[in-house]
Amino acid sequence: PPEKGLRELADPIADFFEGLFNRGDLKRENERLRQELERLQSQVAAAEDAQRRAQELEEALGVKESRPHDEFVVADVIAQDPSGVKRALAINRGSKDGLDEGMVVLSKSGSLVGTVSRVYEDFAWLRLITDPNSAVNVVVLAEGDEEGSEARGVAAGDLGGRLSLEMVPAEARITDGDLVTTSGLGGNYPRALLLGSVKSVEDKPQALFKKATVEPAADISSLDTVMVITSFLPARLAGP
Repeated sequence: PPEKGLRELADPIADFFEGLFNRGDLKRENERLRQELERLQSQVAAAEDAQRRAQELEEALGVKESRPHDEFVVADVIAQDPSGVKRALAINRGSKDGLDEGMVVLSKSGSLVGTVSRVYEDFAWLRLITDPNSAVNVVVLAEGDEEGSEARGVAAGDLGGRLSLEMVPAEARITDGDLVTTSGLGGNYPRALLLGSVKSVEDKPQALFKKATVEPAADISSLDTVMVITSFLPARLAGP
């Protein structure tokens, strides 16, 4: 019958348009699900950031409790030196927050990471302890040594971004794992700030001084939050 032929002709066309409508519904549903996933991912990211912030504040509080006589400004790292030559970071605090050149900078766990090198109103640059122009008077706390017998030296950065221990008297006893802290000599750093630990010792016969490699206590390459000591004003000593 003619009706059957028409139905056989119309059914594929109807199926085609039904498929188009179904694909349109599917596309809209996929878009809705994508937006919902994006919203949930944003919420997760915000929750993780809030948790990280809470942990950082807790760590900072621990540092403040360990140094009750010091005042701090907590800052976020916002940039690093693009040239890669200097070991420098920028932070989101500046002169309006009480920062000044030479102020000492700690990691959120309380170890020394550098000093404020340049200050602007809203931000500042830091010179890290691994920078070639950085030098810190230190003592090496050798386990078992009598009080007052610690080895003294200078912790300096190099072009490779490493931290070296230099100018240690040849007779001094230093071994892998010994802690390295600020000595306070020169007045540019408070005493007893941890820099890191001795990683390897270079002890040449008949040399006047020993050298060693120091492993920084802080992960210098992944700093995201730092603490600037604003209550300690370093001595700006003129040369002879």
